[in-house]
Amino acid sequence: MNLIIINSGQNDLLQKCINSLIETVEPIDFDIQIIKEEEYREVTLNAILKRYGYEDLLIFGDDIIFTKEWFKFLMANRNKGDIIGFSMLYPGTDKVQDTGYDLISIDNKISLKPQNRGKKVSDLDEFVLRECDSVNGCALYIKKEVISKIPQISLDGMNRWGEYIYMNKAKKLGYKIIVLGHYLYHYGKSTKNNPNKILSSESYLLERRIWRNIVDKYIDKNQIAIHIKKTLSNKLKKIVLSNKKILFYGAGTVSEFIYNKLKNNLDLNNIDFCSGLIEEKGKLFCNKRIIFYKDINFKNYDAIIITVFQKEKEIFNVIRTYIIKQKIYYITQDVIGSIIKFDIKKYHFNI
Repeated sequence: MNLIIINSGQNDLLQKCINSLIETVEPIDFDIQIIKEEEYREVTLNAILKRYGYEDLLIFGDDIIFTKEWFKFLMANRNKGDIIGFSMLYPGTDKVQDTGYDLISIDNKISLKPQNRGKKVSDLDEFVLRECDSVNGCALYIKKEVISKIPQISLDGMNRWGEYIYMNKAKKLGYKIIVLGHYLYHYGKSTKNNPNKILSSESYLLERRIWRNIVDKYIDKNQIAIHIKKTLSNKLKKIVLSNKKILFYGAGTVSEFIYNKLKNNLDLNNIDFCSGLIEEKGKLFCNKRIIFYKDINFKNYDAIIITVFQKEKEIFNVIRTYIIKQKIYYITQDVIGSIIKFDIKKYHFNI
């Protein structure tokens, strides 16, 4: 078995990753290789599969922090899956980033949903493993039998979903994808350091286009087992339709859904959308042009609604010097059976 760490060029992350590896494993019989990230993650992985795929592979991004007994947990369950991943936490927290990913249909649109994102570990039932459609691509155990059948990863993923496409192909060949109920910490930075903004961008507009191509090419929509509907709370509707000047921070799925649900009653003169991504500046979104947050005159707005899940504190810290009298809100979601309800909460802070 070979253990591969992909070095994205962020030395602080790489050092933390290696230190945590040393601290969490006993002397064991595998080689450790550190491989430089190429232009695309898919290109990096193909080089790894070609060079080391004659054995089972453990592949990790350098933004992973290992936790005690991770290897023991993996070895105890290695025969229960063919591609195996780990559950993930946001670093330094007990907040779940994902417990694997499942294909779902949300309002008849296909999505790859990170299960249990944003929940506390203490609120979840413990589990050893579960079968899923995909696992976090920064922590993979791939058996050599899979590699011999599928020796390459498609470049269609464009630095985002190459691992998913690979797992999709594996499932179609009868291989089992599982995620373990053992948590690692994941910074989510390993593919976000590319000097090519298109490759490293988190832009929803860019990723939506790439994902649509993947859905059309690889996914059998008739095989989607989970169907979900989204709705808005009455409180959220009331605030958005209050005829006050509102700035939505985040040009993504949540802002788009709120707009589409309420557009027949919305006065477009009262709303704007902004982004922290310079590459989204001026792009058309919900019949408005996206504004880069540094170009905004914040005093023109009565309220700011942060629509990026789990990042309300981070975003508030970015814009807090611009805040004068505005009310700051953020969006939450509750899953009740097959319904996702978006709600709104006031962000409490001291300037």
